[in-house]
Amino acid sequence: MSEDVKKAVYMQTTGVEAPHRSASPFFLATTAALMDYDVSMVFTVTGTSLLKKGVAESLRIKEGGEGATLDFFIEQAREAGVKFYVCAPSLDLNDCTVDDLIEIEGVVGGTAVNEMAAEADIFVTF
Repeated sequence: MSEDVKKAVYMQTTGVEAPHRSASPFFLATTAALMDYDVSMVFTVTGTSLLKKGVAESLRIKEGGEGATLDFFIEQAREAGVKFYVCAPSLDLNDCTVDDLIEIEGVVGGTAVNEMAAEADIFVTF
């Protein structure tokens, strides 16, 4: 990858317990990817729960069960080239394995997350 390509990392730390906080990271990641950034999203703490199979199709962003579901935002991000990673300890915290999740690029540990942050031009946490 060229050094001219900017990198953006969006870390999602909240999950199904806060649906109103779930769409913005995907939206911003998608926007950055469309601006030709190399974009990764890292899911940790309860953020990993958003990637469990079946969750995104039923999770509505707006209170009251109206509006778009999370899978709309996930698919936009995928189509734009955003890469999804899960922090290893969050799998156990969310009682799941990689097989319980939608397709992701990989599982990362603390060292990898710190390296991603150090190399990023933008690092945003939700």
